[in-house]
Amino acid sequence: MLSSILARVSQRTGRTLLLPSTQSLCVRGLTTSRPLAMPIRFDAIPGGSFTFNDGNDIPKIGLGISRIVDQDKLTSAVRAALTAGYRLFDTARIYKNEQMLGIALKTAMGELGLKREDIFITTKVPTLNDDPAGGTELSVKESLDKLQTDYLDLVLVHYPRDRYTGNDDDERNGLNRKIVWQKLEEIQARGSIRSIGVSNYEVYHLVEMQEYAKVVPVLNQCEYHPYNTEKLLRRYCGQKGIVFQAFSSLCWGNQEILNEHPVKAAAEKYGVTPQTILYSFAVSTGVGIIPKSETPARIASNLHDTIKVRLPSLPTSRKRCWPSIEDSFSVPAARPENASRLRCSLW
Repeated sequence: MLSSILARVSQRTGRTLLLPSTQSLCVRGLTTSRPLAMPIRFDAIPGGSFTFNDGNDIPKIGLGISRIVDQDKLTSAVRAALTAGYRLFDTARIYKNEQMLGIALKTAMGELGLKREDIFITTKVPTLNDDPAGGTELSVKESLDKLQTDYLDLVLVHYPRDRYTGNDDDERNGLNRKIVWQKLEEIQARGSIRSIGVSNYEVYHLVEMQEYAKVVPVLNQCEYHPYNTEKLLRRYCGQKGIVFQAFSSLCWGNQEILNEHPVKAAAEKYGVTPQTILYSFAVSTGVGIIPKSETPARIASNLHDTIKVRLPSLPTSRKRCWPSIEDSFSVPAARPENASRLRCSLW
């Protein structure tokens, strides 16, 4: 009976609803055993979705909001994003705008008649040298409060070490990573986090996790663009069922990459901006993106122009192996000034 009802609702709304599973759910510090909210698929939204290795879904394209710290601008951006069809919003403790995002979402969702389960919120916790377990617990609690929600769809470990007070050679880095991850596993088991993942993790860090992680990360968010394609890391993530999501798809605002011949040629061919081609480069290679903007028109184009461009993968045959999208759309190797700003292979 319930299955048939869910099928009819899914057909009418365009969202796939599944039968609930029972899990401990933490609501504002009170733990109770009741059915966890039914997983909702985001495959029907513009751009589609990835399915995590834990069964939850994440939209392939979301709105990044780092460095947007003005309430009016953020509310306007969130309203424009929801109207355009975005459902994923990416924030972090260090962005200092979680509370603003909570206010913006409450306002815009109310105007558009959307519910909490219609959106996906990602936030990130730091790895602290000083009390990493307590810092993680506090960070999640404050994120829940600031975002005005009883659960977080995805929480990432933001960096493999203390980003601001630590250093690459600190012997505590490995232990602190372990402590933070195990604390996230504990909080997830209580029900206030649906999925957990990492950010800026190299293959070394992911291999290391096999020694202590009970839960495999669902996602790794890293810098990704034609100057920095992370082939080995993405291949490893693919083998482990870890979704790869890009930040800084525009190479930190680097103008040189926008003038590379393959980028300009593709932009002219599809009638879009070079920036759109860089976003499409990620999406066409199976990588999620979180383009940042506070301009309503650009927010809409970052979604709809990107998904209408499909950089083709070249055909294969028994006689000849054709290059992949990355090879056929390659640009010169990253120059020193274009290298990733967040290299952490020794952390």
